[in-house]
Amino acid sequence: MKMFIVCFLLFSCVVAEAASVQINDGNIFYENEGTTKQITSSGRDDGAKLHPGGEWIYFIRDVEGKWVGEKYYPPEGLKIKDDILKQELWRVKNDGTGAKMLFRSERAAIDGPDPDYTIATVENIQFSPSGDKVYFETSQWVTSAALHVMNADGTHEKLLGGGNATKIILSTTDYAGEHNKFKGYIVTNQHRYWQFGGSYDWYWLYTPNFKEVGPLGDDFAYFTQMRDMKYTDQSENEARVSKYVLPSK
Repeated sequence: MKMFIVCFLLFSCVVAEAASVQINDGNIFYENEGTTKQITSSGRDDGAKLHPGGEWIYFIRDVEGKWVGEKYYPPEGLKIKDDILKQELWRVKNDGTGAKMLFRSERAAIDGPDPDYTIATVENIQFSPSGDKVYFETSQWVTSAALHVMNADGTHEKLLGGGNATKIILSTTDYAGEHNKFKGYIVTNQHRYWQFGGSYDWYWLYTPNFKEVGPLGDDFAYFTQMRDMKYTDQSENEARVSKYVLPSK
């Protein structure tokens, strides 16, 4: 859990904890200033992310039903359309009000634990730096998820293209004399094919509207450190160790 220090006059300081969200037994809990509040009670929620504005929590909800061992069973009398377990993207306020489904995945590309069903997933919720856009991935192809974007309220959702392990850039060091040139740009991993056979998985840089800028390479840690990138989900902390040695400045 992240922490910050608030200092007052006479050098008196107190340590305050930043707000965060946790998942316990499929339910969301909101933690702020030392207090914890249960937000949902479905028992089917996961992947919760706190919006940059702090008011809303975005999360993924499984289709209604229950797991028994390694098999999924819908409630008695409930027909699962197309035999696909469709996950949903929701948001709710940090006081537990205003819960609303924003998106339901429709395309299944992942086998479920029960051979009678497949799973249409939603995963990897990401935010633009200002929080006005929400990015997320859904199951689509064998080698790639589908990257979507929508407004924070769920309107104007659209499919951008293929992408895995997507990150949104919060800040970078100077580049060609321009500070934070790539703020809000998309970093995503794609499975591509060589001209004369074989394939590779590299990270690519895209504009917020998903116009390709260029390749970044296969080492997330290397290019993240090189430009001192910060991401809106703070995943730069995953890039502290690299197999490369960066050149001295």
